Amino acid sequence: MSPSILAKTDLVIIGGGINGAGLAAQAAQAGLSVVLFEKDDFASGTSSKSTKLFHGGIRYLEQAEFALVFEGLHERNRLLRMVPHLSRPVPFLLPSYEGDSRATWKLKLGLWLYDLLAGSKNIGKHKWLNPVQTMALAPTLKKEGLRGCGLYFDAQVNDARLVLENILGAEKFGAQCLNYHQVTEIDQEPSGYRITYWDDLTKKTATIFASCLVNASGPWATETAQMLNQDSAKLVRPTRGTHIVVPQVLSEQAVLITTQGDNRVIFVIPWRGSSLIGTTDIDDSSDPDNTRPTEEEIDYLVEQASRVFPGSSIKKEIIVAAFAGLRPLAWGDEEKASSVSREDQIIRKRRLLTIIGGKLTTYHHMAHQALKQVLMILDRKNNAKEELCLPGLPAQSWDIFLKEALERWPIQYGITKDQANHLAHLYGQRAEEVLKLTEEQPEWKRSLHTDRPEILAQVAFAVKKEKAYHLDDVMLRRLEIGYSLQRWGEAAERASQVMAEILDWSPELRLKELENYKAQLYPKVV
Repeated sequence: MSPSILAKTDLVIIGGGINGAGLAAQAAQAGLSVVLFEKDDFASGTSSKSTKLFHGGIRYLEQAEFALVFEGLHERNRLLRMVPHLSRPVPFLLPSYEGDSRATWKLKLGLWLYDLLAGSKNIGKHKWLNPVQTMALAPTLKKEGLRGCGLYFDAQVNDARLVLENILGAEKFGAQCLNYHQVTEIDQEPSGYRITYWDDLTKKTATIFASCLVNASGPWATETAQMLNQDSAKLVRPTRGTHIVVPQVLSEQAVLITTQGDNRVIFVIPWRGSSLIGTTDIDDSSDPDNTRPTEEEIDYLVEQASRVFPGSSIKKEIIVAAFAGLRPLAWGDEEKASSVSREDQIIRKRRLLTIIGGKLTTYHHMAHQALKQVLMILDRKNNAKEELCLPGLPAQSWDIFLKEALERWPIQYGITKDQANHLAHLYGQRAEEVLKLTEEQPEWKRSLHTDRPEILAQVAFAVKKEKAYHLDDVMLRRLEIGYSLQRWGEAAERASQVMAEILDWSPELRLKELENYKAQLYPKVV
């Protein structure tokens, strides 16, 4: 059941992706009353469909976007401190082959600039490896024509959980963050906005007055702006990015591939025991609610990855999962979608801010800049803090926290070390809240799937503490098991049974939830 919502608030945010969630957390921490509306689930759009990286964007150096790369690298270091449980440094390989469009000297220069822009807090300095050193480190790489390989460092993150951390952080400081609440009408008044919304949980309509309004609805930004009768035909330029998941290609290193034909780059990244390959970059002005991977994009990713990993048998038949999302880039008239700037923009009109563009890595900085403008609109003192304190951050150092968790939790709660490691990395210091549920319900120690570390208590916790209302909320965003080999059958059945017990689903509704989740899976399951 939805909580009682304020009748009047300082700030309403429309959009529960990373930009909206990040602003809600910072605004609430600064003492503002905040209500965030998300029409579906948090991070159900672009923010759970990224390449799952904290990075400066080494490819942007070629476009001379030095300020964007500098900002990304310094924000990367900040975020590694803020969410050590959700992120980790990863070594990246940048192979150079005969016939590549980018000369070896250009790659070496790019790596040198990348380290320089990262500054003194860089994760690690790059190296240039000769072909023998490269093949010793990554024997599955293509050997023929290899001229050498750069080794540099970036970081990986659980994007959907990062959004949720910010949502929970916002609520910790008093914000109300509401998924499955859709704004349907916005009326401008002299001192703010009267907002009508539909509560999909109670099937009721209500209104709220906001002194300041932020449109952080990403690919839906134009649709939101049209409720204000704004001329927004060229507000955003959505580009579709598709990823595929295949059996593991490399276990330790990620690889940045220079594509043939269009001179782009794609990543092959170790992820959840598999490899994540992506992304594409294609203009897409279709309905954001129906974004799906296309067969052409999947063929493209398979072709480019199999060329660099000829011995790994990367083909369509072995794809575990695929997903696609829309990047809400600021409008630009560049011919190629991949050439459109990833810089964020904050557009102010009276008491309305619209946020477009940007990257996952720079969300915190963008939110901080937006908050400054919100405080100016509200004529409030700027007491915004430079860094968020998110709920999962352990009180002690991450290494000490993890060591203690792996030693104590298996003994205290009767779980495996693998399960303890999984819980620590997903929840940080909140993990013991999950484990305490197993003391009330010992059967919730059971695994969702015999080959996976997830336990039933995580499903219960997602419903009780993390605003999960539907099966896909749990499988795709709270746990991400929906992108693994074990995404259907035993795991989905057990998760649906736990949710049915807690949410009092009828047998018919439970089957409907299973079918709805199944319909979102690619490749389709039987």
